[in-house]
Formats: sequence, C-alpha cells, structure tokens
Amino acid sequence: MAFADLVNAMDTACLAAFGTPVTFAPQDGSGPQQITGIIQTLAMAEDYVPGSVQGTSVVRLFVRFANLNPPPQHGDTITINGKKYDVTEVEADTQGGAVLKLRIT
Repeated sequence: MAFADLVNAMDTACLAAFGTPVTFAPQDGSGPQQITGIIQTLAMAEDYVPGSVQGTSVVRLFVRFANLNPPPQHGDTITINGKKYDVTEVEADTQGGAVLKLRIT
C-alpha cells in the first residue's frame, strides 16, 4: 500500500471518529454541501469553544481536501452549529488534507 493510501485511510478514520458535520458553501454558486471536518484546538486559547453556542472568532477546521469539489478557497463559507464562518486561509498538505482557517462573519 502506498504512503498516500495510508494517509487517506488515516484521515478517513479520524474524520469518522472525531469529525463534526458542517456545511460548506462555495462561492462558485454550486450550492451548499454537507462535509465532515475536525475542529482543531488553537495554539492560543479563546474565551469559547469553537463552534459552541457562544461562538468564537477564529476556528481551524481539518478537512479531506482531495474529496471536496470544488476545493475550498478564500471567501467560501462554512457553517458550524448554525454559526457562519468565512474561509480566510487554506493550508493544503501534499497528501490530500487541508486545514481551513475560518473567521466568524
């Protein structure tokens, strides 16, 4: 099994175990999609848990970039627990994963 296949299998297992359903709305007009992402703990703590009812200003969300069409880009919208966030940065890795930096709208 190739390394890329192992990484894909690991990402898929982690998303299944720890993932949160979110809504991805690309700006290209293709319509919203339900995807799964893992909310990552920020290096610098904020007052509230990301995606909580109280909200937070910045969220980092791991997604399987290779499985999304169209791929997320700056300006797209992600909704987590009814709160809308704008994609401000996409940090894609070489194995098909990405961390989306989100800021509340």
